Amino acid sequence: MRKAVDVNSNAPEFAARDVRGTEFNIATFRGRNNLVIFFYRNSRCQTCREELKNLADYYGYISQQDGEVVAISTDNLDEAKNLAVDLKLPFRVISDPEHRIADLYGVFDTTTDTAYPALFLIDKNGVVRYRKIIEGLNDLVPGSDVANRLRDMGPGMGSHGGFNPRPSP
Repeated sequence: MRKAVDVNSNAPEFAARDVRGTEFNIATFRGRNNLVIFFYRNSRCQTCREELKNLADYYGYISQQDGEVVAISTDNLDEAKNLAVDLKLPFRVISDPEHRIADLYGVFDTTTDTAYPALFLIDKNGVVRYRKIIEGLNDLVPGSDVANRLRDMGPGMGSHGGFNPRPSP
């Protein structure tokens, strides 16, 4: 496993196709969007599913902070696609079965052949501003916290206050 990417370091760049077949290149977001990158173990990981649902619930608020969410796992393309449909995820989902991207970010778990559940917030300049390895259901990062952290990284459309109320799904 490669050394984990640290806060205040440049985010490793990568390009990949999402489950819809659309090209995603992290470099195209530089100067435009903050990025929320969530690595999840697989489609069967309950902790990961909860974090993905939470990010989906708050996706509108995250977008208001010039944020874009990308979920990445080592699931094969069909598993990743089925998860995105099942959870009605409004953001990009990328299948990384060769763990190329997970290796770049230092979150590949060789004992399980999956990625550690991990959340990275990357600012518009491509710098990692937040990193968290999620240990379980009690360790999830609420979507409101993600939106607030993005707000604190710089001006967005909704940068006038915190997000506390839970929206209806």
